[in-house]
Amino acid sequence: MSDRESRDHSAAEEAAPLLELTELAVQAEDLEGLARRALPGLMRVMGATAVILSLEEPKPPFHSLFQEGIQAGTLPLIKRICTEQFQQVPIQDDALPIIVSLSPKESAHLFLFSLRRQTKNLGFLGVVLSAPEKLPRQSLMRQITGLLAYFIGQFLDRLAYDQKIAHLNTYLAVSSKIAQSFNLREVIEAVLYSSKEAVAAEAASVLLLDSEKKNFRFYGVEGPAKPVLLDVTFPVDQGLAGYVFQTQKSAIFNEVQQHPRFYGKVDSVSGFQTKNLVAIPLAAGDEKIGVLEVLNKAGGEPFYEEDRLLLESIAEEIAFAIRNANTCEEKQTLSAEIRRMLEFQTKLIQTSNDGIIANDQHGNIVIFNEGAERVLGYRPDEVIGKIKVTQLYPSGVAQEVRAKIDGPEYGGPGRLIHYETVGLSKTGEQIPVELSASLILGNDREVTAVGFFRDLRERRQLQEKLLQSERLAALGQMAAHISHEVKNPLVVIGGIARQVLKAQGGGPSKSVEKLRIIVEEIRRLEEFLAEVGSFAKLSEPRKCPIDLNSLIREMCLKLEATLQESRIKLAVNLDPNLPQVQFDPLLLRQVLLNIAKNGIEAMPVGGTLTLASGRDSHRVSVRISDSGEGIHPDSMDKIFRPFYSTKPKGSGLGLAISQAIVTAHQGEIRVESELHRGTGVTVFLQLEST
Repeated sequence: MSDRESRDHSAAEEAAPLLELTELAVQAEDLEGLARRALPGLMRVMGATAVILSLEEPKPPFHSLFQEGIQAGTLPLIKRICTEQFQQVPIQDDALPIIVSLSPKESAHLFLFSLRRQTKNLGFLGVVLSAPEKLPRQSLMRQITGLLAYFIGQFLDRLAYDQKIAHLNTYLAVSSKIAQSFNLREVIEAVLYSSKEAVAAEAASVLLLDSEKKNFRFYGVEGPAKPVLLDVTFPVDQGLAGYVFQTQKSAIFNEVQQHPRFYGKVDSVSGFQTKNLVAIPLAAGDEKIGVLEVLNKAGGEPFYEEDRLLLESIAEEIAFAIRNANTCEEKQTLSAEIRRMLEFQTKLIQTSNDGIIANDQHGNIVIFNEGAERVLGYRPDEVIGKIKVTQLYPSGVAQEVRAKIDGPEYGGPGRLIHYETVGLSKTGEQIPVELSASLILGNDREVTAVGFFRDLRERRQLQEKLLQSERLAALGQMAAHISHEVKNPLVVIGGIARQVLKAQGGGPSKSVEKLRIIVEEIRRLEEFLAEVGSFAKLSEPRKCPIDLNSLIREMCLKLEATLQESRIKLAVNLDPNLPQVQFDPLLLRQVLLNIAKNGIEAMPVGGTLTLASGRDSHRVSVRISDSGEGIHPDSMDKIFRPFYSTKPKGSGLGLAISQAIVTAHQGEIRVESELHRGTGVTVFLQLEST
């Protein structure tokens, strides 16, 4: 075989184990996984009886020693060899392996191959062989150690990154707790817990100077000794804490029991045994405050430099929090008062019956209380930060309101008192409101505008009802007087006119025709006076149980001839399960006939009159609708006024009388109409009406 062929063969032999090692390393998730996958394969490739992976990082070193095939009795010896040899190994790529005999009585040898990453030694790959000549070629070992060093470096970088993130999260958590709380002891306890967890320690404490600055006092303790040590004192010049306080330099003490400055009385008082600790001076600027101690690394490990650096950053936050303790207490009191005021104001705003809306200087809504929600129909999350306050008014109204706020007319510039205007609901309805508003200034410029408004719809309805009652009372008196003064002369005139008409024999002369007109007009006046009399003498209803459907059917029979004569179709839709109601049957019949008569008169060329009954949870209803021309929108708010009529010969009393009757029965009349489509009048009657 030629030299070239020999080299090619060797390269092929070396490629297979390297490829296998790469595949195993790629599948590993951490250092332990790398060792678990790679070491058995390396034993097989090298023909070794045992293989170890000893790494200086992550600390402590022997937590990073992974082995395969090592006997329990030999493991301590190998650990000691690795520790001693690591300090002596040169940093160079072509360093020869270190060969150590494991025992004079045994032929096995330990070969330590240095694992390097750039200019840093990571540790050893150790191979136990029965004889030096069984060691694989140097070129293969160089490639194996290089490949292992690469993957180990990647895992160490990831661990270092995770550790930095964990430390940063701890620092942020501590800073956040300090920022969120004004209670110093709560802050200290939270910081101690975070400090202990961050470096995997058993206990932590904060020692503060007393008022005379002669003694340390355990202000905060986290760990088993907390119930005993809290508020215990000892001299400020004693112990490792005293040393760190005096020098103002943080320090790691990994063998405290042997340290000459160790103050053992605290352990004797608490029953806690201190093994190692990190002490950090607490100073805010030039003011010395105390010492932070973190004790006993978990698992008997020593503390490391990165632990000290993390605790130093936390200690700085604690120091400033402690220095400002008095200020914090004042802030706590002030904050509590502010919170109480804010809660009171928030409750006051949210529970107010009036609508309250506040907006910033750009018109963005920042407060929208429950009262505003009830009036305008928006939910707070639909308006706050999403729409401008001008969108809650009809077009142009917001500008008018702003002009009134800036003007002197309603309370002076910057204020508006009891100004009546309209708001715009979510559904587009214009709602009458009474508005009061104020501008809030900061640094001589507008910061916020706050508006308080009250829904005027109910007030106006009450005013309208009061006015209607006053009108009805006045009209009743007037109607009674008119009926009394006019009725008797009219009866006499009517009687004479009929006698003269009868004496004329009904001939075709003009005088007879005129007499007929007189008689007809007198009849109409008599009917009018009868309606006026009914309006004036509306008596207390005499209620009794009524079958509403029977009353409707009876009315339909009475209307049958009139409907046929007027070419009007009748449609009836009655609820068969309708309960009885307490009502005056004569008055209810009058109401329904008045409404039906209006519907018939609204269809001079024919149409359809529909009667329907129904019920809901607490009311029954009768709906009478026509297919006539409908009522003009301008007339809808006037149709219940006495003597108002849209018909040429109407008295204007039918609906007024009907409403008075229904109101006396605690009911309601509702009218809906659409031009050229017809009108529907619904009478609602209370089931519990008595």
